[in-house]
Amino acid sequence: MQFDKENSFRQRIWKIWLIIFASVLTAAFTTSLTHASEADDKKETRAVIEAQLEAFKQGDGPKAFSYATPNIQTMFGDADTFMQMVRDGYDVVYRPASVRFVKFETDGMNALHAVQMIDRQKTLWNVYYVLQKRPDGSWRISSCETEKAETDLI
Repeated sequence: MQFDKENSFRQRIWKIWLIIFASVLTAAFTTSLTHASEADDKKETRAVIEAQLEAFKQGDGPKAFSYATPNIQTMFGDADTFMQMVRDGYDVVYRPASVRFVKFETDGMNALHAVQMIDRQKTLWNVYYVLQKRPDGSWRISSCETEKAETDLI
């Protein structure tokens, strides 16, 4: 009888250890998938921003406009109106002298890139891009905010 109690106790201990091990393994696997997914999101969203900047540089309005969300496209109506808005209000984005990606956050459906840009007059700007993941899995720019940096370039 004593042997059965010990055996039963050992089986419970093994079951508990197996549950703990499986939980730790699942958590580790989920975390690695999350990090991989976040790394993919960072790479994909950065590529969208860089592609739009390149389209601005090339003067390719339709291509630059294609990287905007449908809401932004509806708001501006066409690529020419969109490009005029960018030229008039976002010169640092339209023709940056320098671009440096500094921070990234995502929840898997929305992403934020903080980017430092230097304009043609050598002024430092903080630029914040918000991107949305579309139902087809692609990323599109939903907003871009600029603010002159509080520090001067040395």
